[in-house]
Amino acid sequence: MKTNRVNEMMATMKSFSKDKYQKNELLTEMFALQQEIVGLTFNGDHASTADLKIWDVERHLEQLNQDCGNVADEELQRFKEGSKILCNLIKAEISGNRGEAKAFRTLQYIHSKNIILKNVEISDGDRRTELDAVVITPGVVTIVEVKNTAKNIFIDENGGYYRTGEYLRWDCNIAEKMALKEELLKKVLADDGIEDVQIRSIVVFTDNRIEVHNKYSRIRTCFVSQLAYIIDGFKSSTNMSEEEMEHIEGLIKEAECKEAYPFDFDVAQYKMDFATLMAVLEEASAKAEEPEYEQEVVNEKKSVWTVLKNAFTSRYAGYAGSAAAAAAVTFISTVAISAIRKGGVMR
Repeated sequence: MKTNRVNEMMATMKSFSKDKYQKNELLTEMFALQQEIVGLTFNGDHASTADLKIWDVERHLEQLNQDCGNVADEELQRFKEGSKILCNLIKAEISGNRGEAKAFRTLQYIHSKNIILKNVEISDGDRRTELDAVVITPGVVTIVEVKNTAKNIFIDENGGYYRTGEYLRWDCNIAEKMALKEELLKKVLADDGIEDVQIRSIVVFTDNRIEVHNKYSRIRTCFVSQLAYIIDGFKSSTNMSEEEMEHIEGLIKEAECKEAYPFDFDVAQYKMDFATLMAVLEEASAKAEEPEYEQEVVNEKKSVWTVLKNAFTSRYAGYAGSAAAAAAVTFISTVAISAIRKGGVMR
């Protein structure tokens, strides 16, 4: 029975039905998965589940597991581990989108003639990268890398990118990351014979309350409030015409390759862990209710028998000891108990 229930729940979850996804599809799918988990957990018990999240599911199932005598500790732990990863992925995607939106709004304040391309994905066949924004101005093509973090940042002499706090937490080598972006963008232009356009890079931080210590001189860092001003300040010995800027825009768009990739999270296993946990808890809940139900029926049967017996003995006192009266009481009591079992119509 438990296997059937697991399969039944798995069949109802339709999110992440494809093998590969583009980056802009992931958040929608993760929200869909979250809502499926919420819906199966609360099963209409709440007037609206729209505002419930994965952590609400965790708390509910933890309590249910305690109520059932901790019968699903292992299953609950597996589900919680998967939920932590999923929630972090959702938070990272939301944070990244918010940071990019904030930076994109700031780019509107550039005074120079400009063309702005957002979320550009390019590849040379073996390597690929995403440029959060490419800003084309008469003198320079600027690559903008957006960081939306609340942690202080330290960039060492070799380009190592660290989040700071009680400990340094290494994130990536930002120097190598930005070098790849510049290299692939230069190749797009060089393939068309354009090699004299200057390419600059900026790593922009959207939270101006943090501290950023940058010891890598080849990367420019700034806060979002400074972004437009810095791009306006980039100068070159030669300026491009509007037609040349539009030509570069066309080359970049033509080179774009928005490919789909497998989601870096085992969704199938996560769904299985959730369905197994739910099936175990449902089964345990049903078993826990059986003794209470049986005792309730016994008590009701005694009450019905007493009432009927008293009624018959008081009204038909002269026949109370007869076999016919006893049979009548037994028959009516049985019918009453049956009715109680089917719906409690006599309560």
